[in-house]
Amino acid sequence: MSVATGSDSKDGATYNNADAVDGQPPSESERTDPANPQITEEDEVPRGGLAIAIAAVAGPLALGLFGLVLSIGLGIGEVNSPGPGMWPLIISAFLMVLSAAGIFGVKRDTDVETWGTGFVRISLGLVSLIAYALLFERIGFEIPTLLLLFLWTKVLGREGWRTAIAVSVVATVSTYALFILALRVNIPHLF
Repeated sequence: MSVATGSDSKDGATYNNADAVDGQPPSESERTDPANPQITEEDEVPRGGLAIAIAAVAGPLALGLFGLVLSIGLGIGEVNSPGPGMWPLIISAFLMVLSAAGIFGVKRDTDVETWGTGFVRISLGLVSLIAYALLFERIGFEIPTLLLLFLWTKVLGREGWRTAIAVSVVATVSTYALFILALRVNIPHLF
């Protein structure tokens, strides 16, 4: 059985006879059915181009190189007696290999989006994580963890006030109870 195609004269949309009822093209509601989505030009995300693709690959590559240098400074040790820099070295090398593989796909990759609000949210998350690491050593575990979780839940996760407060408090107290009280892990803490 062959399926013939036709065109709706209103918007130029293509349909096939299997979608048509009594030889009529599908209605507007049938064409916009979530089970049969059709992407229009308005729905498409603007493409970022080659410069953004290169920057997206160069960032993790630079981070991997930075981690590689730091891990060598920590001391790698031997295979049977690894030093503190062994795992950071392995992770940094893995990151660099994946980034290098991404460089070869940059010219062929047409699915690179522009940097928009998602980039700002990711940057805010990264900066807050760095601030957390710095505050963690100076003032302890409880306050930085509570603030980081609240920021991520309320601002980045766009949750309501009650949810953000509840998640932050419950997660901080639970983590405190597990690692400091139950397991007696030696991390900086106030209480």
